[in-house]
Amino acid sequence: MAVAILTFGLAGAAPAGDAEVPEKYISVDEVKALLDMKKRVTLVDVRTREEFDELHVRGAKNLPLRDLPRRLAEVPRHDFVVLY
Repeated sequence: MAVAILTFGLAGAAPAGDAEVPEKYISVDEVKALLDMKKRVTLVDVRTREEFDELHVRGAKNLPLRDLPRRLAEVPRHDFVVLY
């Protein structure tokens, strides 16, 4: 399984043409390695609230994909942000 990671403040390809938000895909193992190294990582579950309530990664934020554009201000701008 691959997850997307948005790294605010770094250079790279940007989603939706936003030059401030580089994007890349990383594996679950890479996310775990970041967490194991105590890196600041914000996990964002983009599924519906119902799916999130059924099962999610502990500590993850629920921002359904359809709501993400209007709730983007809720995402920390200085952490690694992992969308899954």
